[in-house]
Amino acid sequence: MSDFNPHTTPTEQEPVDDIKPDVKPPSPPGGGGKSIFGKDEESRRKREKWIALGLELAILFIIAMVLALYLQAFVIKPFYVPSPSMEPTLQEGDRVLVDRASYHWREPRRGEVIVFRFDPNDSANWTKGGNPLTRALDLLAEVLNITHQDGLPFIKRVVGVSGDVVELRDGLLYVNGELEDVDYEYIQDSANGRWEVPQEHVMVMGDNRPNSNDSRRWGFIPYGAIMGKAMIIWWPPGRWSTL
Repeated sequence: MSDFNPHTTPTEQEPVDDIKPDVKPPSPPGGGGKSIFGKDEESRRKREKWIALGLELAILFIIAMVLALYLQAFVIKPFYVPSPSMEPTLQEGDRVLVDRASYHWREPRRGEVIVFRFDPNDSANWTKGGNPLTRALDLLAEVLNITHQDGLPFIKRVVGVSGDVVELRDGLLYVNGELEDVDYEYIQDSANGRWEVPQEHVMVMGDNRPNSNDSRRWGFIPYGAIMGKAMIIWWPPGRWSTL
């Protein structure tokens, strides 16, 4: 006898399950299981992440190098004081920061401490270029140690500028006939002499005048040989001061 009851409604019939193949469905993305394709995708993403990080670091390094070159060529550069010729203002071993920008806009002034390339009278030690672009390229090449390799930096104080008549009378400094009222300490000697400073040149002397190789021996400094104006003693820490 059949179990079918004609008086029952369809909803009262017991459901009959569809027959389905015994196949495990694929794991959804982000699920607990990982296919071989998921592992490959993860490895690819990790590689791309490390490549992107490496490129970012390389770009930052290049930017830092370019910025450092720019600063040393046109803004500020550290220098080492190699001798006692500027005592007591500067001692051997002091490190100073040199302003490389000021003299692009104005001329040096009496009393300022400058760094220049020696021998200053050798035109090979002058900044090259007839316009700002070529001069800038020469300064960049100097920072890269391509040009001016033999231009040993000297540091001295300006005692006379273009057109000045500088005299030493028993070690006392006279400029244009008047005793120079200086605001820095120096070690006096008993030298005598008279010099007329040419145009676009300065006369320099060391503050340790008895022990300084300066303009009294080898002449004046052309503007082209000047590298910049010394501003600050930054090392050693106990010697920190402005100039």
